[in-house]
Formats: sequence, structure tokens, C-alpha cells
Amino acid sequence: MGSLKRKLEGEVEIRAGAADAYHEIYESRPHHISHAAPHFVQSCDVHEGEHGKPGSILVFNYKLEEIDKEKKLVKHRCIEGDLMNDYKSISGRCQVIPKDAETCIVRWTLEYEKLHPGSPEPSALLDHMLAAAKDIDDHHHGIKK
Repeated sequence: MGSLKRKLEGEVEIRAGAADAYHEIYESRPHHISHAAPHFVQSCDVHEGEHGKPGSILVFNYKLEEIDKEKKLVKHRCIEGDLMNDYKSISGRCQVIPKDAETCIVRWTLEYEKLHPGSPEPSALLDHMLAAAKDIDDHHHGIKK
């Protein structure tokens, strides 16, 4: 049997004006994601620690592991919840990368280990994360859907 450890990546373009706001939301205000992308996140509460501090445990059941303001990078690790029914471990790394004067790239990388070969690929989760990036971009620019 092959390795059950996998990596899945995806990216989406957002307006450059939303790049700092997008990173800041994931870095220190994840509870605001529900305002911009309520179909993806209904709420986010701090279980332990503080928003924007590595080691904090946020209740959408992710542990904030790394923040790099300079690289606009945030890394989360899932510690409990429905995802753990299919994965031994799953973490998400989000980075906002300047592309040109008008646009940036939001790149999500999911690293995971399946519990068994029948566990699904988390492609729907990645799709939702990328769609949420566009929603946050639109919300930041005052575009109502």
C-alpha cells in the first residue's frame, strides 16, 4: 500500500488592495471570516490563547501554528472535528503572494494523512477555502452578493 500522506494545493487571484486585509483576517481576526463568507464559516471563537498568537486554539477546530507577517503566511492544524473522521492529520497553509500592482495570489496548501485508503481527498474543502478568499476580497471592496 502507498503512503497515505498527501498534499493538495490551489490558488486564486484577489485584488492587491485586499491582500493585507485577507492576511490580517486569517492572522488575527478569523472571527470576521463569517461576515465575508458565511456559507463557509458561521463563527470562530477562541478556545485557548488569543487571536493572532501562535499556539492559540480556535473553535472552528484549528490550531494556529505559524504566522509570518512579512511573508503574509498563516498555518493552521486541525485538532478535532468532523475532518478527523477521515484524516489522521490535516493542516492548511495560506499565503498571500503579490503578483502585480493590481492582483495577488492566495495560495492554500493542505497537507494531510488519510486514516485509510477510502478516505476522500479534501478537494471540496480546498475549493471552499479558495471561494472564501474571493468572498473576503469582494467584502473588503464593498461588493455585495
